[in-house]
Amino acid sequence: MSAVSGFPSAALLGALSYSGGSAAAFLDASTRDGLSRPWLALRDALRAAGWELLAADDLHGRKPDFVIHVNVHATQHAVPTFAILTECGLVHPPNVDEHRLRRYQGVFTWMPELVEKGLAIKIQLAHPLGKGIVDGYGERPQLLVMIAANKALPVWRPAKDLYRERVRAIRWFERHAPEDFALYGPGWDLSPRLPTRLGGVIHRIERRLPRLVRWFPSWRGAIPAKAPVLERARFSLVYENVAGLRGYITEKIFDAFCAGNVPVYWGAEDVTDYIPEDCFIDRRRFASYADLYDHLRTMPEDRYLAYQRAIADFLQSEAAQRFSVEQFAGTVAGGIISVLKRYAP
Repeated sequence: MSAVSGFPSAALLGALSYSGGSAAAFLDASTRDGLSRPWLALRDALRAAGWELLAADDLHGRKPDFVIHVNVHATQHAVPTFAILTECGLVHPPNVDEHRLRRYQGVFTWMPELVEKGLAIKIQLAHPLGKGIVDGYGERPQLLVMIAANKALPVWRPAKDLYRERVRAIRWFERHAPEDFALYGPGWDLSPRLPTRLGGVIHRIERRLPRLVRWFPSWRGAIPAKAPVLERARFSLVYENVAGLRGYITEKIFDAFCAGNVPVYWGAEDVTDYIPEDCFIDRRRFASYADLYDHLRTMPEDRYLAYQRAIADFLQSEAAQRFSVEQFAGTVAGGIISVLKRYAP
């Protein structure tokens, strides 16, 4: 290690690397919707130990003393390497490859199965928590929105695939309640993306062709930030990418919470172990979208206010802290520091 001599006072250099491309956005404070906040907090926690963390793209030839992978990479390094798993195995299969995981000096994940096997340290995917908004229906003219990208799983798993369920939801509301539903996010000017690599091939072809078909009439376009849309809507369809996993709770539900928007949630099978059931509407409890729509459009305002108050109470509770950027940064930085101490002379 190039800078370990004299540890812990020596300034170590860490590199943050992302399996999906450049890691620069993770450490860019201007990244939308607070998505970079957990990573900036991690950088600050390491700085407090006298160390620096840069995106791998920004090393400019400098050799890092340790590397942090966001999701499992094929690349191996000659320095201590850590992995933070943000995606599930159906979205990024290497994240559940135990042989690859054992190559790391430390792994951090929301997946309880890996923690129970002693392969990882438990974290939750973090989000700036905010305080919530309790304002009722007055400034929320839109009944229901969805904010999502037109994507698909890289594998064929129809029983767990919530990308496909999003499309089913969109189609139902476009047919039966077009005045009460709006869709936002990138890619909906193309056909519904299919799973596997075939979906990517079809979309690349479509991008080269004239747009002769309006695939999703409810689509209002991509947006620079979610909050302004969510703050003007009463409810939002919040579906994780995959159904039925334990602990898989992403930023999506917290985007709604912080905007005072009541989410219709589908995702983690154990969501109520983490978030009180009076903070969201569980999509699994409705036999059809017709039943769900009837429930949303007839909800009395006092019932809606009760949801908003429950959300605000949760965001300020001790239970919510497991999703805080501070706890994420403290857990990951602490784990990395404890490992790197073993490499000190």
